[in-house]
Amino acid sequence: MTHPAAILIESHDGVTRVTLNRPHRRNAFDAGMVEALSRVFDESGRNPSVRAVVLTGNGPAFCAGADIDWMRSGGTRSAPERRKDAEELMRMFRAIDECPCPVIARVQGPAFGGGVGMIAACDIAVAVEDATFALSEVRLGMVPSVIAPVLLRKTGESFLRRCCLTGEPFSASAAKQGNLIHDVVEKTQLDARVDELIQSVLRAAPQAAQDTKALLHRLPALSGNEQWNTCVESNVRARLSDEAQEGFRAFLERRAPVWTAMPGKRGSRSAPE
Repeated sequence: MTHPAAILIESHDGVTRVTLNRPHRRNAFDAGMVEALSRVFDESGRNPSVRAVVLTGNGPAFCAGADIDWMRSGGTRSAPERRKDAEELMRMFRAIDECPCPVIARVQGPAFGGGVGMIAACDIAVAVEDATFALSEVRLGMVPSVIAPVLLRKTGESFLRRCCLTGEPFSASAAKQGNLIHDVVEKTQLDARVDELIQSVLRAAPQAAQDTKALLHRLPALSGNEQWNTCVESNVRARLSDEAQEGFRAFLERRAPVWTAMPGKRGSRSAPE
């Protein structure tokens, strides 16, 4: 019996679309999907032609989190094997979170547990107004450990305590209030809004966008003085870059900048350190 691919990948015009493809399991992830997602986000990050990644689900659900059958199988495995599973899960979330180019979550339906963690790992999230969410791990005797870092950074401790300690479902509007979701739209407007965001990303300078994301990732771990010094160095590098010179010229000449013709592609200037 031939099994369908765990994820579907489409790439064109600088945009890679990654679709979770286990609709019969509400796109719950298992070991195969975890490995496939880690790989595609790693590859997208290394590909200078990829300007944005869109993450979505096939079918009515975005992602139901970890597949229960897969998680239950851990009960018959050794502690080192279960640790390896957890490390692979963490690697997947980090691959999404640390992908150099902007990642947009297109949330077309419910998201639970690890599915909420996927959304938190994305840079931008758009959800349909009837989408529902839940961090229900405690109701299954589990702890949302692997997704806690991205959730805490995205939503804050108060929101996370409220949702994680009760496991209660919450609406798209509540998710927006908690900073998990940025835009809530009608179902018929979902693709139009995602396309608008893609075009906004494509209008940005590719290297500047990558360096901005890297800078925002690094700043929270630095002390006050380290933050100031890092930002000064980042500003100097940016002003000296080919992209900035083209951006300044385009502004003064009242035209759109031509990023694709720039000799300095991804990696041409050092990411903020």
